[in-house]
Amino acid sequence: MTSTSNNLQTHQQTNRLDFLFEAGHTMFSKCPSLSRYYMNEFQNTLTEYELTAHKPIARLSCKSCGQINIPGLNHHIEIVQKKTKKKANVVAKKTQSKNLIKSTCLACGNTSLYHGSCKKKMPKLIMQKEIVIAEAPIVLASNSSTSSPPPPPPPPTTTTTTDSSIKKKKNKGKKNNLKALLSKQQKPNNSGGLGDFLSSL
Repeated sequence: MTSTSNNLQTHQQTNRLDFLFEAGHTMFSKCPSLSRYYMNEFQNTLTEYELTAHKPIARLSCKSCGQINIPGLNHHIEIVQKKTKKKANVVAKKTQSKNLIKSTCLACGNTSLYHGSCKKKMPKLIMQKEIVIAEAPIVLASNSSTSSPPPPPPPPTTTTTTDSSIKKKKNKGKKNNLKALLSKQQKPNNSGGLGDFLSSL
């Protein structure tokens, strides 16, 4: 008999907490004052039932007025450096948190402090050398009478060449392109133009 009454009581408690939590979030955009009331009731119900919420849920709203914390809108967060005394023990320094998170509610002005995470510093990564991709210059074919398609350009090769060698390759490619264009203009056009076509009619 007692087990069923306990189960019923816990079921009623969870239903009440769920309703207050969802109502507080639903009414946040429509009526912020009513949302604060629901979240304040949610916190009071937790203390009444002697329950403790998880850290993310406990830090979700202001402990004083119940305002849902949204940084930048109704909530201000600041990182305060923690002043620590010099200790001889190096291990204690590594595991000790070095800063505090100061949370300020803009609705009631209540401030609360939270400890920062205790994480070791990561070692600095060694800068890797950048890989330069040099593309081979595309040379225009000098013989325009052939109908075969030009061969595909070779795939780009990954090299660590210097800037001066890349500039030299680009200059050579430009010279070759200019030579090919000049040779095209100098050759007579054997295919015939518009005048030849009209005279044949």
